Order: sequence, then structure tokens, then C-alpha cells
Amino acid sequence: MSYILHLGHQVTDLSGVTGLISTDAAGFDPAYDVNAVKITASNSSSVPFTATWAEPTGDVWIGFRYRAPSVSANYIAQDGIFLEFYDAANRQVGQIRTERDDEKYRAMAMGDTNVDGASSFVAATNQTYWIDVKIAVGADITIQFHVDGVLHSSATAANTGGKGRPVRCVWRNLYLFDFYNPATWYYAHIAVLDGVSTIGRRFARRTPDLVGTYDAFSGGIDAIKDGDIATRAASDIAGQRLSFSLAGPTGPAGATTIAGVHVKQLAQLGTAGPTGIAGFLRMGGVDYDAAPGTPSADLPSPVYSSWDLNPADSSPWTVATLPSEAGIVSS
Repeated sequence: MSYILHLGHQVTDLSGVTGLISTDAAGFDPAYDVNAVKITASNSSSVPFTATWAEPTGDVWIGFRYRAPSVSANYIAQDGIFLEFYDAANRQVGQIRTERDDEKYRAMAMGDTNVDGASSFVAATNQTYWIDVKIAVGADITIQFHVDGVLHSSATAANTGGKGRPVRCVWRNLYLFDFYNPATWYYAHIAVLDGVSTIGRRFARRTPDLVGTYDAFSGGIDAIKDGDIATRAASDIAGQRLSFSLAGPTGPAGATTIAGVHVKQLAQLGTAGPTGIAGFLRMGGVDYDAAPGTPSADLPSPVYSSWDLNPADSSPWTVATLPSEAGIVSS
């Protein structure tokens, strides 16, 4: 079972980013991806976008790269909102907000009451940060706000009302700077993990390139590499496979620790035929299938397959042993 709840910042990954994807070099790390979400707005013009994921079983961690506003990021015009977190009943369980009085970003836990945490973080104009937020929900709700691996703010509130673990994050983008002209800021490399810390963990996004050993899905490789959710590859018989080579960033040069390999797909059940879908890796002429997942019948939904170790010999991954061919198989 994968601990991945969400990966990515593309139009197919998030709600509300159509028209906001940018290749500006300032917005992303080229070791991990080729673009970013770019926001250009006045300080009072909220430009929200959203990530939604399946119900978690443990504490939720969310990590991403944030390039602070290009103008007066060290000043806050009014009390604002950076991030909001909601449970499956759309009850808010926490937020990261900005404070006019001291220019800081701070954690707020929202249980039976709203509890503000003290903070030591002020953003700098045009500065890049790696943000990590942990939300633990049980008898209490605790939210922690980390910047570049350092805990800057934490808050805990009682939760006798029984709010659930978060399944949604909204980037509110409201009052993150103080200036009369618009500013520009960026987000990239978004990851949400179930019970696994995002601190120091980075994901390089590789995409389908050329058709591989298998080509049994109708629509084929062209339907899944165009980034258009409306064009799809389809399987009508369980056991059909589609595989492909990979293109795109391969992570930082000289990386010595590779924690896992993951296949993400967006899939939807048809009215007949296969009822499951899985990712697989093809290495040395052998297929290594993950356990199948069951996508939604109502709309495209993410299915993640993960390998913490090299399935060929259960050894830790190295740059030399990373797969050059991956694919999907129906069940």
C-alpha cells in the first residue's frame, strides 16, 4: 500500500490552476520538474487553488516549494491566509495564516476553539523556501509549520467535536505581502503523505515518452502523454498492459538516497470490463506489478503504486538501478 496521498502541481493534479502553469525558472527546481504554479495578484485578491486526497490513516504531511512574493513579502497588509485544511465533512481543522501586527506566518489549530501558535517566521521578498506542514487529528488537533526543515510555529486545540483528518488543502493566497501594486509568487513540487514526514523528501516527476514493450490499451501512449484529462487510454479486458519509457528530470546529481519509486495514474472505471488498475515496473525483461487499486466510477481519480525497494532483489534503490520502463496493467 502506498503512503502517497497526492503528488504534483499540474492542471490534472489540482483544482483552480488552469492558466497558472509557468516555465519561469524562478518558480521551480529543474532537478524535480519543468514548471510551477505562478500567481500574480494584488495583496487582497485571493487566488485560491486546491488539492484533494483520499482519507488518510495517519498524520498528514504536506510539503512544497514556495517562492515568496516579489514585492514587500516581509510586510503583511492585513491578517491573511496562506493555507487552509478541511476534513471530509468540509470542516476546517487548521490553517497557516499571516499576521499584520508582526508580519509572521503562524499555525492555527481549529477544533472546539481556534488556537493560534506563536511564530518566528517572516518571509523575505523573492526568497525560495521548502514548506512542510504536519496535521495530527485525534482527541486534539495539532498543526505544525516547518520552513526549510525548521519548526517555526505549532498550535493544538481540543477536538471533542470529532473533526476528522484533513483530505483537502486550499492555498488561499490572501494578504501575503503589503504593496499597492501586484506581486508574483510561485508554488511547485507539491506532495501529501500519509504518516510519513515530507521534510527533506523530494519527488522528481518523470512522464511517459515512447511506447514500450506493451501497447494493449486503446488510445495508447499518445492519449496519456498529452496532459489532457479528456483523452484517455482504455482497457476492456483484464490483464492488458501499456508500458513506456520515461522522460524528464531525474533528481539532483549525486543523490545517494532514493526512498522509493512511484507510479501515479488518473483512472476511471467504465460501465463494464476491468475493475482495477495498477502500476508496474519492467526491469531486466521482468514485470513487477503493484497491488491494484480501484478508481472511482464517477470521475478520474488518482491511483498510486509504490516500491520502497528494488523489487528485483529487495535492495535499496540507486541511480543505476532505477527503472527505464514503467506501465499500467488492468485487473
